[in-house]
Amino acid sequence: MAYDTSTSIPAFRGLNQYMEINGDPTYAAEEKNVETKAGVLQPVAACTLLTPQLDHPIETLMLLHRRWYTGADDKDILVAASNGKLYSMLPNASEWTELTLPLASFYSNKWSWVTYEKSFSTDNPPVDVLIISNEYDGMYMIRGDDMSVSHVQTPKVFGVIERHAERIWGGAIETDPDMLVYSAPFDFTDWAARAENPEDGAGDVLQPSWDGDSFTALRTFGDQLIAFKRTRVWRILGTNPGEYTMKEQYGGGAPYAKTIAVDTERILMLTDKGVAAYDGVAVAPFQQQFCQDIWKRMNKSRLDKASAILWNHKYYLAVPLDSSTINNAVIIYDTIENTWLLRDDLSVESFLGGEKDMWFTSSTTPGKIWKWAENSWDTGDCTASATRWVLPWMDLGAKNIVKGGFEIYFLAEVKDNPVTLSFSVQTEKKVKTKTYTVSPVINRGAKQKRLHFGGSGRRFRIIIESPASSPVWRLTSGLLVVTEIDPD
Repeated sequence: MAYDTSTSIPAFRGLNQYMEINGDPTYAAEEKNVETKAGVLQPVAACTLLTPQLDHPIETLMLLHRRWYTGADDKDILVAASNGKLYSMLPNASEWTELTLPLASFYSNKWSWVTYEKSFSTDNPPVDVLIISNEYDGMYMIRGDDMSVSHVQTPKVFGVIERHAERIWGGAIETDPDMLVYSAPFDFTDWAARAENPEDGAGDVLQPSWDGDSFTALRTFGDQLIAFKRTRVWRILGTNPGEYTMKEQYGGGAPYAKTIAVDTERILMLTDKGVAAYDGVAVAPFQQQFCQDIWKRMNKSRLDKASAILWNHKYYLAVPLDSSTINNAVIIYDTIENTWLLRDDLSVESFLGGEKDMWFTSSTTPGKIWKWAENSWDTGDCTASATRWVLPWMDLGAKNIVKGGFEIYFLAEVKDNPVTLSFSVQTEKKVKTKTYTVSPVINRGAKQKRLHFGGSGRRFRIIIESPASSPVWRLTSGLLVVTEIDPD
């Protein structure tokens, strides 16, 4: 009987922890701190710690894009909430500027926020504004032209807000946990009802769940408004009060509101068992098998710290793993390449996405923010942490055959400085490791490399690693593994 003694891995993708043996070898059974864009394996890019610092932790980081702004400054401006104060900064500035508040300080630094616009004069164009609200201080407005802060009178105090169908909606009301309140259209300062013309006025909807659960998040999803509680989800259809219909959805709710992120086809969120998705009909587990071992490692007593964002077609989810009390890992789902990857080289408290850049806060550097980076080959700077890529166990579909004399073929490249990579062949008996130093190529193309390993076993897997503080490297053409066989 003839056996195929070679295993071709044409590209590197992401994690797949569902198939323990003989799974698709383009996926890793285990990995950390690598990127696999377009099938190339390389270390993750190093993120940049920005210089400006506040004296206290930044608990909410916000972004106002000023479409109508005519000043010389950047149209994007960052706003941070820290120690009861608000601060602003242009993305590339060297320091924060404290904003003048209409009171001494705020009680809470945890704000829900949306961007909007308001006309203050018929003679001038609208002004872009940042609307912020929390369950203790109420709603405030930050003008994008002069960065002044003013209070907005509302009928209830909202813990969460959202912009939908040209109205501002508010929920997470401590005194009315089952109520959602909406403003008049096109005016978030108008909360008066219009009995004769309800479509021109404000109002509220009430959806009791009889269990004490409160609305924790609101998200616009196409032409719908989705209202989340910890254990339930409601869908609100219609664009004016005469059309509003509110219906509970199936599958449960979103226990960790900070992990909710809207994709074009679904809303992703974290549950105790991994990522779930709402598709417009129900909440259901979403590809949880790909990272099933990681989900088991989550510190469930600290998942209230978890945070996520959908940015540049990727879902970034920061979670605490093992015994960590802070988010010490980021799980990244690429919605285009349909791949999952794990970074454990940084700690993220919260994310903020802009058109070109993404920033994040970290408990390891309180009062500072970081700028996210990807594609280390282009940036020329990669993580200072070690990397690891582990293929699934393989037995070539023949458990009765002993495999040995392994040969691994690969193409490795570096840019400027040599890198020593480790390649290991692990069988059920032992692990054999060889190192290979990749040197920069001058005036010639990189060449395929072959490593030969002794040893034998009925099953095997390949492990690729790089040490901490390595320069940038990449494997561009997958792997080919050839074995000798010895049938029983």
